[in-house]
Amino acid sequence: MNGHSESREVAVEFLNTKCERLFDIWCESRSVIPLSYLLHCWPLPDWGYASVKRLSDGLRELRISNPDALGGRIRPILAELTSCIDEIMLYPRICLPRAVGDAPPVETVMYVM
Repeated sequence: MNGHSESREVAVEFLNTKCERLFDIWCESRSVIPLSYLLHCWPLPDWGYASVKRLSDGLRELRISNPDALGGRIRPILAELTSCIDEIMLYPRICLPRAVGDAPPVETVMYVM
């Protein structure tokens, strides 16, 4: 994992900071469509797996429906945000506490050599 998601606190702070930055940029430029996508899934009601997945899904929908809004200074912010979300989705029990029934079960994998 990267340094930005070594702990729950770091991952939460990183996601929130990047979302705040996107919010500020889109408010300044009066980009209503990307802003509405962001506000649909952020601020998160909690930091559970389901909330982070909703953020991921909302940003993916924005990328598909309005790719022109994601150029310039938005692209690196969105790339870092997506990377952090992907790590949280891949390792939900490392970064975030599990809310009741919202994370998939962890399967044990045995490697034989």
